[in-house]
Amino acid sequence: MNTDREFTHMTGRSHAPMTLHPDRLFSSVGTCGTNAPAEVKKIQQLISGAGYRQSTGRTLKIDGQCGQGTIEAIRWYQRLLNMSPSGLITSVDTYFIQALSNALSPHWRPRNTRGALRVYEGQITFDAEGSDYITAVEPFRQHRYLNFSRILHWPGGRSGVTLGRGYDMRERSTGEIYATLRQAGIEEFKAVICSRAAYLRNHLAAQFVKVYGPLVGEITHEQQIRLFEIVYRIKSGETRYLYSKVAKSLPGAPPWNALDQKIRDVLVDIFYQGVKDAPDLIRAAIKGKNALASHIRNDMNLMRYEDQRKRFRYLQ
Repeated sequence: MNTDREFTHMTGRSHAPMTLHPDRLFSSVGTCGTNAPAEVKKIQQLISGAGYRQSTGRTLKIDGQCGQGTIEAIRWYQRLLNMSPSGLITSVDTYFIQALSNALSPHWRPRNTRGALRVYEGQITFDAEGSDYITAVEPFRQHRYLNFSRILHWPGGRSGVTLGRGYDMRERSTGEIYATLRQAGIEEFKAVICSRAAYLRNHLAAQFVKVYGPLVGEITHEQQIRLFEIVYRIKSGETRYLYSKVAKSLPGAPPWNALDQKIRDVLVDIFYQGVKDAPDLIRAAIKGKNALASHIRNDMNLMRYEDQRKRFRYLQ
């Protein structure tokens, strides 16, 4: 059998020992896999670091031995990622490796530190629905600022699991979430995980973010803008429809497109966030910017968010 020394003697060349790439497998781990101890250990470390114990209550030994506990842990994450629960991971299962790698420190600091924060329409809403990098603090631990929006987060209150600038999953089905995120160009494994947040709210939403947020990691600036544009287009259409319905009964009410652009933006922004008394709001908007500002000022629910939404300033 040739050793490294014999290889050097025969060829006159030496080679460095193979090192394992942190985000790749070179063989297979799990049921009927080759189960090289170094690669088994790598998978065990990924699973443990991704919060397996926190999610399941089970502890996985990091010993390089592929026992039943390791295979069950692999199957658990395969089910989460909508993969066949074969209990086997190979070099081509990049989604599996990437998802678990996202959750490991120092991977919390994403790669996309610069990118577009301007949108074609709805800038007032986009700006109010989140923030980008403003400190060196780990995104999942930022509490003093608006939510860092390019990760899963829970804004609190009645909100559900949220991604990007206000994509709230509280009242969305699994299929809708998956389809919308894929339409926005978000990776399949991230869309699969996020789709499991359908209808969650309150402490369940907060717990989902805590457990699965690191697996999803960050979306890019471009993906965030695409996602916002999809949702904003829908909310804009809903606002326009209801405005037209109310305006029909009011003599002299201008058509939607004839409204001042700032009035339209503020109306959509309120609908985007959630509105309780739409007819009165629309009647005020028809009277002009001052009347709309006055309506907001006299609505305690809307005034709760004025520091964040800045609608008064925008209407001036």
